[in-house]
Amino acid sequence: MITTQEYLETVKSMRNRTTRLDHEGDYWTQEERERLVVLFDSGEGITDIAVQLQRTEPAVFQQIEKLDLYKRKENPVRHRDQFKPRGCLCDRCRLDVASCPRSAACVEEQEGI
Repeated sequence: MITTQEYLETVKSMRNRTTRLDHEGDYWTQEERERLVVLFDSGEGITDIAVQLQRTEPAVFQQIEKLDLYKRKENPVRHRDQFKPRGCLCDRCRLDVASCPRSAACVEEQEGI
């Protein structure tokens, strides 16, 4: 078991790339993938998993995506269309649409009217 200070130093050196992790750059073994699934399912964070498996955080996240542990293929959650901005986007309207004298003109420009 490592202390909090040792953990923080490990994370810091991992993110700053000052030390090479034991398994960094190696192919993932089946045992590592199985351990990743167990850790992920138990609620461990990506940083904690990376430290335990001696992998970088991007590598851990990539394996999580590859193994579809978020179940995005089964249950796609992202609906980008709902986040499309509507209405005027000039700097003034972003703050307060009602007070923009150009809001109608901005909307017409966006819609190509």
